[in-house]
Amino acid sequence: MASTKRLLPLDGIKVIEMAGLAPAPFAGMVLADFGASVIRIDKFTLKTNMDILSRNKRSISINLKSPIGTSILKRLICYDTDILIEPFRPGVMEKLGLGPDILCNLNEKLIYVRLTGFGQEGKFSNIAGHDINYLAVSGILSLLGRKNENPMFPLNILADFAGGGLISVLGILLALIERLKSGKGQVIDVAMVDGVKYLSTYPYLMKLTNQMWTKPRGENILDGGAHFYEVYKTKDNKFMAVGAIEPQFYAELLKRLNLDANLLPFQLDSSKWNNMKQLFTNIFKTKTQEEWTQIFYKSDACVTPVYELNYKIPEPTPKLLRTSGKLINNIKYFLKPGEHSREILKEYGYSENEIKEFSIKNIVDGLNYSKSLL
Repeated sequence: MASTKRLLPLDGIKVIEMAGLAPAPFAGMVLADFGASVIRIDKFTLKTNMDILSRNKRSISINLKSPIGTSILKRLICYDTDILIEPFRPGVMEKLGLGPDILCNLNEKLIYVRLTGFGQEGKFSNIAGHDINYLAVSGILSLLGRKNENPMFPLNILADFAGGGLISVLGILLALIERLKSGKGQVIDVAMVDGVKYLSTYPYLMKLTNQMWTKPRGENILDGGAHFYEVYKTKDNKFMAVGAIEPQFYAELLKRLNLDANLLPFQLDSSKWNNMKQLFTNIFKTKTQEEWTQIFYKSDACVTPVYELNYKIPEPTPKLLRTSGKLINNIKYFLKPGEHSREILKEYGYSENEIKEFSIKNIVDGLNYSKSLL
């Protein structure tokens, strides 16, 4: 009988993910969602892990300060690993004897991903940072925020997950395609500062060519300056999002608001935007969110309700019609460090005696030997 298992795009691809937070785990999760086998290398003796991006992964906890521990990781790498993702500051993996010069020589097909905030070189490369810092150094944070207010960061989505995690996945897929031609892997240098800059190519070029973002922050069309690209509060203290940029959409917006375009200023007359904002503010306060939703339903006014974040887990995307990603049932948010240590060691050919020795010598954690067996 033929197997009914649904094939996924990355079936057969094996990934080692060095444990970290946010961007690297997200990259590993995306690869796992689309079929890759992902093993997370957790810190030895770490009992809990705050990484909630653990679905479809397995964990082994290895003491990498021990030569035997690093030899175990090298065995995993040499055996059949396609991709290694490491999220440390420059030089950390080299100090462990696990830098790309060593591992890529051991496995010439290895795709070695170095994911950092500021990159491998430069004045910021060896300092700590978070999403807000990468946005700041990239220059993008200076564009975000209201007029006469401090720049405002959009949670930690832009640098960590878009400029870091997803750009890493893009690099991995490109390297996998190139490997089909050359038969060789390569090192991928992902800096979140660079990733954010790349994502911002459009506003950068629009500003450079004086087509948009020519005014100070908060006074342009897409950054809160325009009345037709704004969020308005409703009668029931909820919100509607308005994005009627094109003239035909703006005309539909005015129609649905029962406003006569002939009695109003030209849409792009920025000197009148504040007055128009006040007008729109007063109008949207007259009805509830549901009432406005019905008014704008099936219209091209580009007006939608601002819904609260629901508790349905985001599904893997994009959706491939034949081989889309999987979202497993009973998702386990927290993967216990070392939860699969024994299983993984067995898969890679270690004997029961060797595994017991790893437990005795504190090389691998999570092996669940009772003291009476040691």
